[in-house]
Amino acid sequence: MSKVDVAVTIAPKEEITDQLKKDLIREQKSIDIIELRIDQRESFEIADLERLFKTLKDLQLDVQVLVTYRTSVQGGKGQKNGNTYYEFLQDLIQIQGYDMVDIEWDEAQTEILLQLIVQAQSAGLKVVLSQHDFDKTPNLEVLKFLYFKMNKLGADIVKLAVMPNEKQDVLNLLEALATASESIEAKPVGISMSHLGLISRTAQGVFGGIISYGCLGTPQAPGQIHVGQLKELLNIYEINK
Repeated sequence: MSKVDVAVTIAPKEEITDQLKKDLIREQKSIDIIELRIDQRESFEIADLERLFKTLKDLQLDVQVLVTYRTSVQGGKGQKNGNTYYEFLQDLIQIQGYDMVDIEWDEAQTEILLQLIVQAQSAGLKVVLSQHDFDKTPNLEVLKFLYFKMNKLGADIVKLAVMPNEKQDVLNLLEALATASESIEAKPVGISMSHLGLISRTAQGVFGGIISYGCLGTPQAPGQIHVGQLKELLNIYEINK
């Protein structure tokens, strides 16, 4: 069983409010990673992003900061796609003040993705290579092969998040995650979204995953639960090992 870090997803429209700061400080014992979603923002000026990252660092929480720009293609609010998205990531990688960056998987763009991953890692960032399907769960062999293909690009973490439409979909995701945890170099994450897939969040470590995503208030993805509750449920497995 792997150790699981709890990531809280926050998506401030522009600045981080005083209330959000208070919430993060209050729940800091339950949080290992702050996933800062920036795709909902109106401003992507370098100076504005630097100030945003500094605001988080100034809270002096013992956490890593993961910056995510989720495109509309993969279920986010971001309107940057294709080359515009990759050019933005290149600029983002040059900014200091955070620890991890999310890069979206696209099988048709592996050369560009490989370059971005190398650039990010050279800048001292850990890379989460992610793939999301908000409609369905591919079959078991496709899921296993996705982990295998994504691993070949050398990211630190590979993440699959899929939507289950039946119980078997959840089981398939968990089996693919368990297989990946024993067969690839990257650390895997596997999420079966919605209430049906909740077990994938609470039993992430049992199947070899290393990050489970929660929220402070409004879920940023289907099936997210409050980080405090998530941490407690994950700890059940730690206590009873």
